[in-house]
Amino acid sequence: MSQITTILRGAQKTYETPVLFQSAGAWVRQALAEAGFSEGVVETAGDNVLLIGAPCPELTAAEYQRLAESHLAIGADFTVFATHMPPRDADDRITRLAPDTIPVVCARREALPALPEGDLITAVGQAMAAGKTVEAVLSEPVVPVVDGMTAFEAQKRLCARINMRHIAAGVQIFAPDSVYIAPDARIGAGTVILPGTIIRAGCTIGAGCTIGPNSLLEKATVGDRTQVNSSQIYESSVGADATVGPFAYIRPGCAVGDKTRIGDFVELKKAEIGNGTKVSHLTYIGDATVGERVNFGCGTVVVNYDGYHKYHTYIGDDCFLGCNTNLVSPVKLGDRVFTAAGTTVTKDVPDGALAVARARQVNLEGWNDKRRARMAGEKDGDK
Repeated sequence: MSQITTILRGAQKTYETPVLFQSAGAWVRQALAEAGFSEGVVETAGDNVLLIGAPCPELTAAEYQRLAESHLAIGADFTVFATHMPPRDADDRITRLAPDTIPVVCARREALPALPEGDLITAVGQAMAAGKTVEAVLSEPVVPVVDGMTAFEAQKRLCARINMRHIAAGVQIFAPDSVYIAPDARIGAGTVILPGTIIRAGCTIGAGCTIGPNSLLEKATVGDRTQVNSSQIYESSVGADATVGPFAYIRPGCAVGDKTRIGDFVELKKAEIGNGTKVSHLTYIGDATVGERVNFGCGTVVVNYDGYHKYHTYIGDDCFLGCNTNLVSPVKLGDRVFTAAGTTVTKDVPDGALAVARARQVNLEGWNDKRRARMAGEKDGDK
């Protein structure tokens, strides 16, 4: 369709209106690019022009091609998309266009001077009254985006179309009305999408996964049979047979391996997590390379920021990090390292070592009994 140039008419703000993770204009331009149309201005247009009076995100490349092919075959001055065939006179000429005619029109360039400014379909009707020929091609009803309400209606219809496509391909979506999936997302068969899930652009999800409820993915790659429960993943990958959440936050730049566990209230940032590693709860790992089969105790923190610079931490295979361990970057733990609970690590730890960095416990016998007696006496004196 390179012989047909596209001219976008109407208010620019309508093309900028958000519809399902991108603008209404982006939906239109993608479909036109897939159809092989070029975009230009009237002065440089070819013999035929595709005029768009308002963005219709629901129209596909195939539908634009069908309109253009019909226009070239018919040879009318204008060819419109109509949701039902307009009335005709005894000479089989269209007498009027319905107000709900879709504002997408193919036109012969030499007929454009007869087309006044303003609403595109009204303008075609005026050109028709002035003697120009108009033909119609039937189309399914679509919603032109002219304001926030029409954008919302178009988004609902697009969501339903995308969700039904995935369901037909073997994805189970429990509540399609509460699931939002970007048009470029790829989801394997047998995956279950639970209510409240948002899958933004750039996501690839394997087969047999469970995503949700209440999860958000953006530019994320998820391996087969992985579960993501009430969590968020941005610009990162999670391997196969892993579990994420609930309430985990995987920030950009992370690569989480197979058979891993990223549990509740865990945050990752620019972290590489090896296969079989478990980060079960209340832990922050940032700017770190973590080996395989590592166990993180509750409350472990990689202390990667000194207020001015970020530093990297390296943790070997088969390490066991006790609860409330602080790893002050830059630091390196070898393989099979064990850190005692409450340890703050500020130096490298060699393979197979135990790291203990905490004050020695001292018991002062009877101290609290004396304190309680004293406090009770003070309380009695206040009466």
